[in-house]
Amino acid sequence: MDNSMPTIRWHATAQHRTEAGLLDVEHDLEELAELHCLIERGPHWDSIEKIVILRVNHISDPALTIEASNEL
Repeated sequence: MDNSMPTIRWHATAQHRTEAGLLDVEHDLEELAELHCLIERGPHWDSIEKIVILRVNHISDPALTIEASNEL
């Protein structure tokens, strides 16, 4: 049995409109495909102003370029 923790590779912030202003709903993801289900859970997706997705926990150099990645 594998008891290892999932590797968080993405952080998404869904910014929702509320009557009191904007509300940030944070999500840590291993795969981007997970975001769909999290957004569907709510708050209602029509209240979303924007979603910002950031790459976290880089396995290689956090400053890796496309050109340098071709050498990996």
